[in-house]
Amino acid sequence: MNYTDDEINLITLCSFDGLSDAQRRILLCNLTSSEPDFVKYEKSLIKSLSDGVYNKVKADFYDGAYRNKVLDGLESAGIQCVTYFSKNYPQLLKLIDTPPIVLYCKGNLSLLNAECFSVVGSRRTLPHILKLCKKTAKELASHFTVVSGIADGADAAAVEGALESGKVISVLAYGFNYFYPAKNKYLIEKVAKQGLLITEYPPETKPQKYLFPVRNRIIAGLSKGTLVVSAGKKSGALITAHYAKEYGRELFAFPYTVGVSSGEGCNFLLKNHATLAENTLDIFDYFGLDFKPQVFLELSDEEKILLDAIRELGEAFIPELAEKLKTQPYKLISAISKLEIKGLVTRIGGNRFVAV
Repeated sequence: MNYTDDEINLITLCSFDGLSDAQRRILLCNLTSSEPDFVKYEKSLIKSLSDGVYNKVKADFYDGAYRNKVLDGLESAGIQCVTYFSKNYPQLLKLIDTPPIVLYCKGNLSLLNAECFSVVGSRRTLPHILKLCKKTAKELASHFTVVSGIADGADAAAVEGALESGKVISVLAYGFNYFYPAKNKYLIEKVAKQGLLITEYPPETKPQKYLFPVRNRIIAGLSKGTLVVSAGKKSGALITAHYAKEYGRELFAFPYTVGVSSGEGCNFLLKNHATLAENTLDIFDYFGLDFKPQVFLELSDEEKILLDAIRELGEAFIPELAEKLKTQPYKLISAISKLEIKGLVTRIGGNRFVAV
């Protein structure tokens, strides 16, 4: 990939482990210049870096061999860089307080400038909410590029839902030399092939707990709106929601019944001016978009009556369904199994079911 001098400056500056993001921004005069001002900020940086580190960073920055080594390493790893001064840097992301200086990317770069919508949630998400999240992300991808993390639970479900369309961006909180969580390696690699993986961290940056909340500003910053599908009281999804509101983006949340711990954060958001979204239609209506619901297999009269009863009850226990429909519980098992296969209901424990 051919880079301009401005881009190479930023890529080189972000390759140094010894510099913090704040120090890089100081050197770049708060991103008003692509040429680091080592002279103007020498005294202040030496105080925080020491003479040795400062002098090495300064020398390597102007060393052509070092620059080529950095660029060659990225190219050999299949990593493309989009910098703050690149033409294809996302415009919405430029509007946040601390936009990433460099985005390290694998996959379809054109998605960076698509209209994006983020879907986030907790690792501890109820099974039927995971199914609904996956379905919602798939439907959102008919109008948006879906943005999320790659953690277990809701984030992975959102990514899986949008992956078939190819309109999905996963934002990592570490460098491309690592896979976290390790068991999601296959999904991470699929996103790189079918969608887009991005991170603001150089390849050798290890996963660290404190990097994930910082990463969430990128998820919100890329997106026109954010949907929180699950969140406990201290969920990282609430951090993304906070950024979305701070940036003036639209915020949506799934509603939860009282006592569901993985939904307490969602209900908190709804009480604090998030828009309630029970399905994709609620989101599309908000933006004035057309929605074509998924076409399901034709239902028998028995299946239609049973599905309506489950929807009416919310969480349906088989004996309750049987009583409501004035039949025997065992007579419902076959029809419920067919609805499960068609993706219209899911089991949430024991003999309880909910509509998806």
